[in-house]
Amino acid sequence: MAAALALVPTLFDLEESLTALLDTQDMVAPDDEQAFLTDFEAALSTATDKRDRVAGRLAKLEAQQAYAAAEIKRLQAFKRSAEAQQERLEGYVTYVIQRLGKDAKGKWRKLEGNSSTLALKACPASVEITSEADVPLDFKRCTVTMAAAQWVDLLLAVDELGFSLSYQTDLAVDKVAVKSTLQAGVEVAGAKLVTDKTTVGRK
Repeated sequence: MAAALALVPTLFDLEESLTALLDTQDMVAPDDEQAFLTDFEAALSTATDKRDRVAGRLAKLEAQQAYAAAEIKRLQAFKRSAEAQQERLEGYVTYVIQRLGKDAKGKWRKLEGNSSTLALKACPASVEITSEADVPLDFKRCTVTMAAAQWVDLLLAVDELGFSLSYQTDLAVDKVAVKSTLQAGVEVAGAKLVTDKTTVGRK
């Protein structure tokens, strides 16, 4: 009996092996993992304290995930706040530069500091959708979500759509196609090309 118990890994050995395996799982050879699983099975089959420690490890991992999720949410909020502050401050700078007017060459004046310069630079042409409903279907992309089984049925019966389908669609304007068309000089209903936007540049 004592000899049999001696074959069961100690709690320290089990936790050390488990930590090493989980931390380096992408580099663990299949044979090494199988050897660990043999010891792991023996340990959980014979010792209640080892079961408690494994349960504790699972709880710790869940807590770490919850903490990480909360941190991601906090950092996303921080990022949004920083973006909003930057946009607002750049708006103030833009206002000041535009109030100064343009120079003799028709360019916006720069705000020069001791070690940096603030100036307005032109943004690339962009598309502004003035009325999405008026944009032709040729310039829209449709995403359809339906049950996988129905999708297979649809593919198999594409020539005979006599059955009822339950699905939802997400229709969105393809701004890349709209921009290309507008830049080619062709009008697109419900959209226009914006070429006079500026942003604050720093040197």
